[in-house]
Amino acid sequence: MRSLTRLLCALGLLAAAVPAFGHTAGEELSSAASAFLGSLNAEQKAKATFGFDDAERTNWIFVPSVRKGLPLKEMNPGQRHFAQAILSVALSGRGHMKAEQIMALEQLLLEIEKGSGPKRDAENYFVSIFGKPDLKGTWGFRWEGHHLSLNFTLVEGELVSSTPSFFASNPGKIKDDQPGPVGFELLKYEDDLGRQLAKSLTAEQRKQGFLNKDPFKDIVTGNKQKADGLIKHQGIAATALTAEQKQMLGKIVYEYVSRARPDFAARELKAIDAVKDSLVFAWNGGLEVGEPHYYSIQGPTFLFEMANFQGGANHVHASWRDLKKDFAYDPLREHAKEHASGK
Repeated sequence: MRSLTRLLCALGLLAAAVPAFGHTAGEELSSAASAFLGSLNAEQKAKATFGFDDAERTNWIFVPSVRKGLPLKEMNPGQRHFAQAILSVALSGRGHMKAEQIMALEQLLLEIEKGSGPKRDAENYFVSIFGKPDLKGTWGFRWEGHHLSLNFTLVEGELVSSTPSFFASNPGKIKDDQPGPVGFELLKYEDDLGRQLAKSLTAEQRKQGFLNKDPFKDIVTGNKQKADGLIKHQGIAATALTAEQKQMLGKIVYEYVSRARPDFAARELKAIDAVKDSLVFAWNGGLEVGEPHYYSIQGPTFLFEMANFQGGANHVHASWRDLKKDFAYDPLREHAKEHASGK
């Protein structure tokens, strides 16, 4: 298998992920978070801030729920912009666009459901800061609400984790009889690229790559605080794919990783390239648009999942998990060891 990094460069996909110069993630995130906190009054700050070791830091959820943190609807217009500034440097431009569109779909759901489901609110997204933002500090940031959970952890000023990362879309594609931009499909590439790869598999490849015929109803790892052991299912190894199929696999990986800020995404892609031969792709469900389906790409310590089961297969959930680095579990463990040894 050709190097995934070389492959992405050849496709023109990685160039945007490698800035020639610029500020570090630690500099930009700590500056943006400090400005946001400085714009809040005492009551707002009490809602928005938690200790770094507070259990709330790993209490993530992507369905309608009672949440902690400071919601957008309790901020004035200026404070909302300060909050958005943090998100803008945590994500790539494309990732930020998708996050904004997910929140915009809450208004669309409000109009579609007409009060028949959970109360939808495009301003019911919560900002939480864990620890003290500092150029060389260890702290975290979360932006979360229905269908969106973004978790970032910095250790000694370095962004080491952007997972769990969850993006979802309901409706998956806006239909003619629905309000909003008809035909808009927020997670189109995540869905279409997976289907394209699954359809390309030969009958022999499908014996490995296709799971049982009943589609999973959601992503398998859900909102577990730790994706313990990942999911031990069968799938087809990247080494069993053709060159063209490997390109498809590379495009899917890039689509998920490139939601994060470019310098961090480039580092993650390089790490995935180092274990490229161990990647496994699995498909579950129907192959045609409108048929419930699921797929995953699994590596030694990471997992990308997409499920489109609900709403007539027009409700997409897509996540990126990392067994070692969700909430910076392993980097923090190493950090503690170094301090204990006096390094």
